[in-house]
Amino acid sequence: MKKLALAAALRQPVRRKLNLRQSDLVSMWDDFIDWPARRAAEKGFFERAFEKRWITRVFDACCGTGCDSIHLIKQGLQVTSNEVDSVFRKKARENAERNGVRLKLTAHDWRDIKLEDTSFDAVICLGNSLCYLFGHVDRIKALSEFRRLLRTRGILIIDERNFQRIFDNKDTILADPRSYTVTHVYCGKEVIGYPTEIKNDRIVMEYLDLRNGKTAHLVLYPFKQGELRQLLIDAGFRPERISTFSDYEQGVNPNADFYQYVCVKS
Repeated sequence: MKKLALAAALRQPVRRKLNLRQSDLVSMWDDFIDWPARRAAEKGFFERAFEKRWITRVFDACCGTGCDSIHLIKQGLQVTSNEVDSVFRKKARENAERNGVRLKLTAHDWRDIKLEDTSFDAVICLGNSLCYLFGHVDRIKALSEFRRLLRTRGILIIDERNFQRIFDNKDTILADPRSYTVTHVYCGKEVIGYPTEIKNDRIVMEYLDLRNGKTAHLVLYPFKQGELRQLLIDAGFRPERISTFSDYEQGVNPNADFYQYVCVKS
């Protein structure tokens, strides 16, 4: 049964499910992020990137529970918040109401976004979200769609977990999964995440709520070193217009938790 559930998940590439009740994952996601801790770790990364390029219109490709969309709306930006999963959309609405803002929610498949060309100054695809796509063609199509939405000199900001660090420490992590820790992007102390399966074509992440023992799981495609950057080039971004950051600091740090890419449309 578990194998059938996994196979079904892989056939639905823009979904988060892997043999779990989606409500379990959603219920712990905000505590996994820890919104204030994420903002502190970013140290104004997005504000600087947007102010430098006069960004006002933003497409949040995978808004999840609304953490980034709500923050950007509070900064005065016009945000379209995209989320294909109805349970996450519901939670995002609840979080928006609690924060006194209104979300403009959509549910576009990244591979076929029904929006006009050059509609946005920026597209963000955060939280390691592109890893929900398992097909190479699907990933290129999604990135090409993100680029299509951008005006000239608009920017795509996309991130990825440092999977190479997981591969390099595979034996240690599998022997003691909780030895894998991160302090950026997903900053929570009460809900933690770690790999329980590490393969070349997929990684299974387990999420544990330390308060009640509840768990949930995601299956992700693990980008190899340099793979996402090459996908961005294949999707039409010029190499010299792609800047790489490690945990929000410019440059490549092999020990980083996450990499961020700022890609300018020529």
